[in-house]
Amino acid sequence: MSRIIYVPLEHIDGRYTVHMDRDITNHFVTNNMEFIKIMPKLEAAPLPEGCFLNAAFTSKFKANQLMMIADLYEQDLIRDDDRFFFSDIWFPGIESIAYMNYFHKKDAKITGVIHAGSFTDTDFVRDMERWAKNFEDIIFDISETIYCASNFIRDDIIKKRMVDPSKFVVSGLPVDYENISKYDTSNKSDRVIFNGRICDEKQPHLFDKLELRVKEVLDRDDIEFVKTQDLDLSKDQYYQLLAQSKCVVSYALQENFGFGIAEAAVLGCTPVLPNRLVYPELYDEKYLFDTHEESVIMVCDALQQQYQDQVELNCDPLETWFGQGEKNG
Repeated sequence: MSRIIYVPLEHIDGRYTVHMDRDITNHFVTNNMEFIKIMPKLEAAPLPEGCFLNAAFTSKFKANQLMMIADLYEQDLIRDDDRFFFSDIWFPGIESIAYMNYFHKKDAKITGVIHAGSFTDTDFVRDMERWAKNFEDIIFDISETIYCASNFIRDDIIKKRMVDPSKFVVSGLPVDYENISKYDTSNKSDRVIFNGRICDEKQPHLFDKLELRVKEVLDRDDIEFVKTQDLDLSKDQYYQLLAQSKCVVSYALQENFGFGIAEAAVLGCTPVLPNRLVYPELYDEKYLFDTHEESVIMVCDALQQQYQDQVELNCDPLETWFGQGEKNG
């Protein structure tokens, strides 16, 4: 089995990057797989309001990763059968690996996960398409395998870019089951959650409209409507809040997977989701709405249920990404 040169995302508290790195690393160790982890020792910077990353810090982090990879080439420590795995293959400088492969006469393969890009009409990074398209074409050309969270993003790429469809594998993404399973979901409050970012792409203003309509329909003022990004919660506090809430709502204009909805659904929040994007692929039609008024009715129904179902999601891609190593015994 080839050795993995593992290039993780920087750790961002409250996002999926920490548990994704933990699960991948544990998979390597548990299955006795040979790997090198490219993880710079840099203290994370705070996120700008409404953003999912700090562009300056992530650029600095990736530049340090690229320098560590260049050191491996310079010291002749890269092998022909090595396989690079990027937790996010949208990695500035990734073409340098093909460049170093060429000049150092190596045949290391490039693989990784594509989370989003300028190929999606409703993604805010669409504004970068004029130049980002060229960069994405390079990624898709030099990579051997590209893993996608959903058919939705895979089909979007194939429709918008001149690519080899056989390179793309739909795998899902790892949900934080290890931590989620610890929380008690038996004591639900009449609380509705909006756990999207507070940005135009997620349409939080429609959640405000929802609150007014639900309270009007049910003639109640005691229902909590919570935007989690307005709260300064640890991951533990966040999971506790989800475990004690009845409903989670999205009005997203862009979503290729949706960790927040997946976590909430597994913790017994009834998902109320637009009938578009990735949602019809992952969730039963009973959780999907076509109009805002339908979302109001669905939330009212969820609040009046005594028990909430825990939605089962098949999101364990590690075998797809890496297979199994040679276990002892």
